[in-house]
Amino acid sequence: MIPERLKSIYRAGAIAAVLPVIVVLAAYLSGNFLFIDYVHVLLGAIWTGVDVFYGLIFYFVISSLDARTRADIAERLIPMSLFFIPSVSILTPLAGYILAVKQGIWNPYNPVFSAAIITGSILVAVGFMTIVPASALVLKEIRNASSNYERSSRLLMLGSHGALLQLALQIAMISVMAYIVVYM
Repeated sequence: MIPERLKSIYRAGAIAAVLPVIVVLAAYLSGNFLFIDYVHVLLGAIWTGVDVFYGLIFYFVISSLDARTRADIAERLIPMSLFFIPSVSILTPLAGYILAVKQGIWNPYNPVFSAAIITGSILVAVGFMTIVPASALVLKEIRNASSNYERSSRLLMLGSHGALLQLALQIAMISVMAYIVVYM
């Protein structure tokens, strides 16, 4: 039987993962350029905001806490970091691609688009190589009857470092996208 605290993590995680999918799908099926643009910008802003909080602000707050408190925080952070971040990190660029195609400006041979593709790929890879594994391992610790708070605490810090790196890459990506919007 699954403990209630794990059920709540999975329930919140399912909502965090599925809701962005539903919104992007609705925007795509509507064919409404403004709706797709809004969803792309909104998801990107939320994703960047999560990384600002988790990677920058949160890092300085959790650094001063004891391992048990950090482990408790990690448990509550799992739905966002294990389910929402992967979902939005795939859907935001997908919505951007849909926008570029709909606008007729998609050109993978243009160096600016190549920069966007490379930056975006690295950005997504960072999340899948740091935040997601760290969160999955914290979830594994939670499932253990004898949780290792020190390990969960270290994993939370790893996820925070990943979010900080993602934030730096998101700023680069936003700069490239701004150039595309203004000059292409």
